[in-house]
Amino acid sequence: MNRACRLWPLPWRACANLGFRTLNSASSYSAFSFRASPTFTASSRLPGTVEVSKQRFEELLESEMVHFARAMKPHPMTLQQILHLRDPTELREFLLEELPIRYARRVQLIESLPGWNSFGSMRMIRSLYFDAFRRLRALTQEDKDSFRSELQAIKRRNGNMLFHVVRGARAMRTNTTLADEQVNRFLDEFLTARIGTDILSSQYLAITRPDTPTSVVNPECDPVGVVRSAARDAATLCRHHYGWSPPIDIVDVGQVRFPFISQYLNYIMFELLKNSLRAMVEKFGSRPEAEAYPIRVVICGDDDTVVLRVSDSGGGIPLDDMEQVWSYMYTTARPACEEASNGEMSPNEDDDSDDDGVAPLAGFGCGLPLSRPCYVGGWLELNSIPEFGTDTYLYLNRAGNAQEELRTDLDAALPIRGSLLNGAYYSSASSVSPNL
Repeated sequence: MNRACRLWPLPWRACANLGFRTLNSASSYSAFSFRASPTFTASSRLPGTVEVSKQRFEELLESEMVHFARAMKPHPMTLQQILHLRDPTELREFLLEELPIRYARRVQLIESLPGWNSFGSMRMIRSLYFDAFRRLRALTQEDKDSFRSELQAIKRRNGNMLFHVVRGARAMRTNTTLADEQVNRFLDEFLTARIGTDILSSQYLAITRPDTPTSVVNPECDPVGVVRSAARDAATLCRHHYGWSPPIDIVDVGQVRFPFISQYLNYIMFELLKNSLRAMVEKFGSRPEAEAYPIRVVICGDDDTVVLRVSDSGGGIPLDDMEQVWSYMYTTARPACEEASNGEMSPNEDDDSDDDGVAPLAGFGCGLPLSRPCYVGGWLELNSIPEFGTDTYLYLNRAGNAQEELRTDLDAALPIRGSLLNGAYYSSASSVSPNL
């Protein structure tokens, strides 16, 4: 039986590497389609195409993905550059080249982990990225409606990616010889790259929105409004789990506005405030005592840097734990579910997640590491006074000209994304002298 499949453009380089000649010399592209047949014949009706079996087609696609990962380099972006990507045609042309490269490199990163294919989470993630690569490579510049639909579908399918990749990495750490440092480096690179890919996809979806085209980057981001929203959400979650929430005071110094992704800032502040609320509840236990010690958020900045400080009186962090707080392997509560050594999901007996789908207040273990704004050239500093409280400082680039961190050479060792220095986590671009 013949299998229907749209024509698939493959760069001439991928074909040449496999020993095939380019049939369409005018465009330097060869289109391949497959049928459920072992034949390999030139099509007389479609010049520049050949027919291959499904198995051979998959081999060609895998080879092309390797080529994209090894021989092609991604283009690091700044928020200002993303903000000015407003032309749908130009952005679509860029993303049809850029996203497959990034997806292919994500697959290569997974495959760099020894024994990755023994873990169900890693196999699933690898499959999702390969599928995203496949779908985008099937499109042309003329497929503008299909391109938007595919981006939306990819974002939906990858919605729980964070949960699965961290769960899989933890399982590998437990059941293989991988060290914490190796796993943390892998997750740093994987998740930072994922943020960049997601932002680029979101930018295209935003500017092609039929009702109100906009940008994913807010040129006049109001950090006070973002913090208020994050504080409301964190307090609501705290009340759901504990029945009450400590007060949060917000102090605005200077009415700062700057180009930033409001959703990204909301996520960071939500995680920081969630940590502070939990610490306060566990220290004081009841509302009357905590009322005298509100969590305090101060927002200020100069011409170059925006600073947000979150201060709480929740008892601080033990000094022995300070060097672990940036690790994805560290959490003060057991995760809701883990992956067994056979790669299957293993729910915990003390799972405190709710049947109504409300997120747990703690236990995932990624809030603080993921709150480091390395993607946008910022850094996070943590100062703790044991038995008293914690001050967390978030520093952000006000100009929006910091380039995202992307490793362009896959043969190089995984970079150290940051280092702990006096309780601060700096991006690798500023590890000697933090400079936005």
